[in-house]
Amino acid sequence: MKKLYIILTLCTGFFVGSCNDDFMERYPLDQITDENFWQTGEDLELYCNDLYAQYIRGFSYGWGQNNVSPYGYNEATIPYGDVITDNAAPDSYSRVTNNEYNGHITGGSGSGGWSWGNMRKLNYFLDNYQRGDVDPEVRNVYLGEVLFFKAWDYFEKVKLFGNVPWYNHVLETDSEELYAPRTPRAEVMDSVMKILDDAIAYLPEKGAQKQGRINKDVALHLKSRIGLFEGTYRKYHNELGLDGSAFLEASVKASETLMASGYSIYTTGNTDADYNALFAQYSYADNPEIILWKEYSANENLGVAFSRYYAQNLRHRHGATRDLVDSYLCIDGQPIANSPLFEGKDSIQQEMLHRDPRLRQTICNFGEYALAEGAMGADNAPLPNIPGLSGNKCPTGYRVGKWFFNEPDDWGRLTNGMQAAPVFRYAEILLNYAEARYELGQLSQGVIDQTINVIRSRVNMPALQLGNIPSDPVLDQDYATYCDYIPEPVLREIRRERRIELAFENFRWDDLMRWKAGKFLEKPVEGIKFVQEQFPSVVVGTDVFLSSEGYILPYFQVLPDGRTWDDRQYLFPIPIEDLVLNPELKQNPDWESN
Repeated sequence: MKKLYIILTLCTGFFVGSCNDDFMERYPLDQITDENFWQTGEDLELYCNDLYAQYIRGFSYGWGQNNVSPYGYNEATIPYGDVITDNAAPDSYSRVTNNEYNGHITGGSGSGGWSWGNMRKLNYFLDNYQRGDVDPEVRNVYLGEVLFFKAWDYFEKVKLFGNVPWYNHVLETDSEELYAPRTPRAEVMDSVMKILDDAIAYLPEKGAQKQGRINKDVALHLKSRIGLFEGTYRKYHNELGLDGSAFLEASVKASETLMASGYSIYTTGNTDADYNALFAQYSYADNPEIILWKEYSANENLGVAFSRYYAQNLRHRHGATRDLVDSYLCIDGQPIANSPLFEGKDSIQQEMLHRDPRLRQTICNFGEYALAEGAMGADNAPLPNIPGLSGNKCPTGYRVGKWFFNEPDDWGRLTNGMQAAPVFRYAEILLNYAEARYELGQLSQGVIDQTINVIRSRVNMPALQLGNIPSDPVLDQDYATYCDYIPEPVLREIRRERRIELAFENFRWDDLMRWKAGKFLEKPVEGIKFVQEQFPSVVVGTDVFLSSEGYILPYFQVLPDGRTWDDRQYLFPIPIEDLVLNPELKQNPDWESN
């Protein structure tokens, strides 16, 4: 997708102030319309432009320094979302992860994700887009865009709250729907898939869309994602009593359509660099793997300070966890518990030997992904700023190298940084397809070769063979301890591949939720093996605290008993003020007393 920055420039003008999330809630609708609006295709396009700015945010805009409610991570959600999972640890532990979320108490009405301003904008379009004499072929393209965004919005709300109200039209203060109970999840998700199918029908084919606008493939990608999520959520949350097979089948069909559309895994043949390079680009215009991306422009003053603050000073102050690092296979395709190639964990340098090349392209080995000499934060690459050293902390010692953009000019642009943000990429489709086919009982070696093994080929990892699935007693025991079930070996490996390939792309939380594996967050959070010679000024027992095996324990003092999971966390609570305004909503289970 190209030049989305054009969209933002069009948000000014006729809709003065309409780029504000709360605009449609604060002002009467008649302030943004007149008798002459809705009459042309340009009017419809102008209205939709603001929706792009709201839903396709990439690394966000400007300083990009706000947090996303209710999750609490930085608004550049794609690279930062994993900080509330078992993939990463922020300097200050996540209260969401530790069952300490209280946003429904401290936040007001419409907070914590229970926000309907954008939905009102979508429904306002749906109530008015046919008022003018616009060619139906033109009009329906923008209808497809709005239905796509509405499906996406509702999907995000269902992930947060389960049952949510379904609104077909703009509501007024006296509308009966404002005081109705939540719509059951099954009905909402059926409606989501229906309007998403309509969006696919109305949107133009890839290449036929206007520059900077979505096409059928983007909507098919969302359908693949939603189908897998809802299908597996229903299977593993069997207390819902809902069959997810139709959603899994929808995911399969959407994925198959995209797999036949000419996309491929990006590679130049450099197995030691291609994976990392994929996430450090100015443009994805010609990249065969990227289905949707956001472009930034310094010339248009439409950039973001992401590259500077991610690479230079660890603004989010987080590090990867040992649990993630241990999940990477060795280059013989075996887990570290089994492989004779594994050298041990006496140092980060040692444990990175003979491992899946994506490990060193995701996590910084000491001395790698160094900043330009003299640049702010340059001392944070040879050795990470663990506790006891100056600068923003990498609390685990595993500094993330994925998303590192070695472009000092871009760092200097500050809020006009131009590092492009991939939003949808083809590798996810392959992973969705493999998992959905397994869950439907349709997995074959041919499916594995089309998906997992295609992804592995980028880094020259051994192919996965159904007749020779490696054992992993350590991971199996983790499932038994934290999930109360042990997946079949091939599903375990599909899930491992997903975790590795999509690390630090904001998938892990959703995956744990849909697999009913949230209790994995109780696993002790550990960092690198601390080697005193590498950090001579750091004092053990004062600056850092270590496990019995010598691994850094970033939360030893603040969480001496570890993190706590409660099954109520599979859904977030509705703000108390909204329950007061509409007593028919009812709170999600086990949040009533908090």
